[in-house]
Amino acid sequence: MVKRSLQATPAGIQQAKRSFTITGWTQEDLAAEVNLKTRQPIWRFFTGQPVDRHVFMDICSILNLEWREIADNPPAEFPGLGEKSFPINVEIEILAEQTRSQLREIIENQCGILQLLDISHPVNINDIYIDVNVLKKITSQQYLAIADLENLDPRNFNRVGLGDVEQQQIAGIEAAKVHTKLRVLGRPGVGKTTFLKHLAIQCNQGKFAPHQVPIFIFLKEFAEDSRQRDKFNLDYYIGHKLHKEGINNSSVFKKLLQEGRVLLLLDGLDEVLENDLDEVLKEIRKFCEQYYKNRFVVSWALSA
Repeated sequence: MVKRSLQATPAGIQQAKRSFTITGWTQEDLAAEVNLKTRQPIWRFFTGQPVDRHVFMDICSILNLEWREIADNPPAEFPGLGEKSFPINVEIEILAEQTRSQLREIIENQCGILQLLDISHPVNINDIYIDVNVLKKITSQQYLAIADLENLDPRNFNRVGLGDVEQQQIAGIEAAKVHTKLRVLGRPGVGKTTFLKHLAIQCNQGKFAPHQVPIFIFLKEFAEDSRQRDKFNLDYYIGHKLHKEGINNSSVFKKLLQEGRVLLLLDGLDEVLENDLDEVLKEIRKFCEQYYKNRFVVSWALSA
């Protein structure tokens, strides 16, 4: 039987205190990050007393510490469901499937229904979705030599800067399969949000990225929430969002991120206010670098 509590070693406490000092938080702040009502478990953690193992792991995760290196006599295996223990790869499969199951209805409601301006009732995304075709290169960033301009076919004169009519295209879903970090650019109204929602639904149904958990984020909402809290942190925002949706153990989401089991769909970068854009971009880059094993798709509308 795997013990239900863990405590830090003296060396682990010192390492945790160094990481905690860097954050500039109080113990109350850290308790809030771990979704605790009081700071008592935080105080127990830093004084080397036993705390609930999930709380212990959450604290280590938020402080970017490996919990096994901090814990005194950590268990050989990570606890799974009930009292049974599983090897790490089986554990990840269980966590991913549990989380997908918990989020399935939420993703279906968030991404499966669209309200079109010219239709009085909502429609199912599967009823109207047509896979988009994408260009591998941005046409405005393709260049012609002077000789090519001199010999330009008059029929294509008005297409300078728009690319070749016959330029090779690939299906959007195929691009998402090939590239783990995908930036979807396009004019307003061409279907970028619909495409991202389609990916979320396909993942939800196990037809795309079946071993990952889909998370759909409206970047405008993330920016507005972050500005109000004066803290641009995707980790915190997604964890808080999942907490409101019933997933209270933040260490589960952190573990899935660390093992590359998340499909993160970030929609509408162009809708972020200019004053917030630099902070949002910085946070996206940092998040993608820290959790590089995952799959990321970001949409951004080009100027009309």
